[in-house]
Amino acid sequence: MMLHVSWDPVLVGISFLVAFIASFVALDSAAKIAASNKKAAMFWRVSGGATLGIGIWSMHFIGMLAMRMPMEMSYHLELTLVSLLAAILAATLAINIAVAGPTLSPKRLTIATILLSSGVVTMHYVGMAALMVHNGIVWNIPRIILSVVIALLASGVGLWLAFSLRLNSKRVLLCRIASALAMGIAIAAMHYTGMSAATFSGHAHMMLNHVHQIGEEGLSVWVSALTLLLLGTMLVISMVDSQMRTSRLTENLQRLNKQLEQQARYDGLTGLANRSQIDMRLLACLQQARLTGAEFGLVLMDLDRFKLINDAWGHHVGDNLLVSVANRLSACLPPKMTLARIGGDEFILLAPHSTEAELAELCNRMVESIRRPFYHSGQILQISLSAGISMYPADGDSPQELKLCADTAMYHVKRNGRNGWAVYGDAMLDTSWQGAHLLQDLTQALERNQFELWYQPKYHVQENRIYGFEALLRWRHPKKGILLPDVFLPTLQNTGLILPVGNWAIDQACKQLRQWSKEGHDDWTLSINISANQFEQQNIYELLCNTLSRYHLSPLRLTIELTETTAMRGLDRSLQIFHDFNRIGLTVSIDNFGTGYSNMLLLQNLPARELKIDRSFMKDMRDDSKNLKIVSSIIHIAHSMNMNVVAEGVETEDQQRLLTQLGCDALQGSFFSEPLPPQDIDAALSRMPFNITTTSSVAPPIPIRRNMVKHA
Repeated sequence: MMLHVSWDPVLVGISFLVAFIASFVALDSAAKIAASNKKAAMFWRVSGGATLGIGIWSMHFIGMLAMRMPMEMSYHLELTLVSLLAAILAATLAINIAVAGPTLSPKRLTIATILLSSGVVTMHYVGMAALMVHNGIVWNIPRIILSVVIALLASGVGLWLAFSLRLNSKRVLLCRIASALAMGIAIAAMHYTGMSAATFSGHAHMMLNHVHQIGEEGLSVWVSALTLLLLGTMLVISMVDSQMRTSRLTENLQRLNKQLEQQARYDGLTGLANRSQIDMRLLACLQQARLTGAEFGLVLMDLDRFKLINDAWGHHVGDNLLVSVANRLSACLPPKMTLARIGGDEFILLAPHSTEAELAELCNRMVESIRRPFYHSGQILQISLSAGISMYPADGDSPQELKLCADTAMYHVKRNGRNGWAVYGDAMLDTSWQGAHLLQDLTQALERNQFELWYQPKYHVQENRIYGFEALLRWRHPKKGILLPDVFLPTLQNTGLILPVGNWAIDQACKQLRQWSKEGHDDWTLSINISANQFEQQNIYELLCNTLSRYHLSPLRLTIELTETTAMRGLDRSLQIFHDFNRIGLTVSIDNFGTGYSNMLLLQNLPARELKIDRSFMKDMRDDSKNLKIVSSIIHIAHSMNMNVVAEGVETEDQQRLLTQLGCDALQGSFFSEPLPPQDIDAALSRMPFNITTTSSVAPPIPIRRNMVKHA
């Protein structure tokens, strides 16, 4: 005769709830490991494993308490403690093995699964053995085997979920709750399957007078207290930690945004206004002048032979000289004028309510001021200034026209001996190359096969190798030679020619990738710049997919580069296209970061996998510079968002060293190589001071931690 056994539904429900909460806390702890330092990661490893082990153990004994029998139950104290230790040890070891590396290999998953399932099975049947029943349990072997199989499956799925959820993702809370529910159901299924394998005989009776035993009431008190204390404590710690992480990230983002806002308006080296700030002030001055009929001037200035200073004495001396030049120029100016540094050794001056005679006298003073010797690092440095003046409204009615005229006047001075100034005049123009001629030649350039793609290598920091290239547009003009995009890009965009030229560039880039594959370079990747006009095409996704298919290329080898301004325009559509790209394996890169929105908070909404720091941050970067701190913050926060970071415009060994120390993933710039035509790439790579390696498989070159044309 078998004893009648019934079940308390409330305790059964509580046992499942305990398994669910323990699974949730363990998953939450595993997710924090990747983003924590060594000490914190060790805490989450141990606490996550201990929580899961104690939760499974608590669920088991609550399930035992849910079993109602016609006799009082008691448990062997030592065996009960052994079952607890087995669960904790197995869960802790399994979680530590699963999250030990950046990827979860099948071997480590198998070892961790066997460990965890062995611990669960050991805990369960040792716990059953702790039930002090004499000669009364009949075991159903097939059900025991089934419970072991369920333990294996539950452990494998649970560990895989724990690893997969370590990295932040969209809707992570919902995913974690669903995963914890699945683990809780699996753990409960294993337990109650194991319980159903035991049948209690009518001859069963409790073993009495054992010194080390604990009754049902005592066990229920200890299990409840231990479970509530542990899970409650871990939940509170996890919530406090999440809140602190969120607060720190928010503070870092706000601090970085302030730095970026400052960087967006002022030059990091000299403290003068930068290109963006002077453009805004020029536009405001122009609007005011149109209303009042006032006259104003624009002065473009460039230091003569400044490159010789950098080459002879080093960039640190050149930087100090630029600061001194900025100070001397500023000392010559009245308060109403705005001086800006717009490039390496280029300055621009906005002079509201000024006449041509006043600017001529001012330029005389500035040229004489710069002509006086400078003293830096024990050296006497001699340099001169060339300046060009344009006037509103005589020389133009738009910022572009005024800049072009001032630039033309400045280069007129340079062609005539430098060290001076000139006011713009029509005679200075090269009449063979004006707007109408440019447009006529550009319209026919595509059908005459005059456009070319040149390729600039991208250097993988950790692997010390060239892993891919960026495709950059060039125009081989029959009379003027190789022209950079700065010359013709505005015309391409204003006339709509950017679309056919952009589509040609996508096709040409994929064709080149295919050619590299035939030459044995299957691991090389290629970045293509997509302009705003191209990105707004309704069929941009289909165009890229069809081109990849036509050349039999893996999407993993292609990176689409968009400026942050383009990416943020029409955010809902951008998100949809980004998700489509990610789904097929195309990498989306935010290009020229720091020159547009410059807002990391907004970038959180974009599922981009790469961030390119604009070259303007590189120019004045040194050990104690403001740019270095900004770049460091960008890299740190981008990594916390699981984005790779590429620095472009790397020109010196010092820049390469600093960026490597900051943890930048990849570098690009003239320090490694200028953009090259495809036929020159192999020879250039062979001259580089590191080994170029290739592999036969295609994989993303940098693991996640996780304008078709270029202004260059």
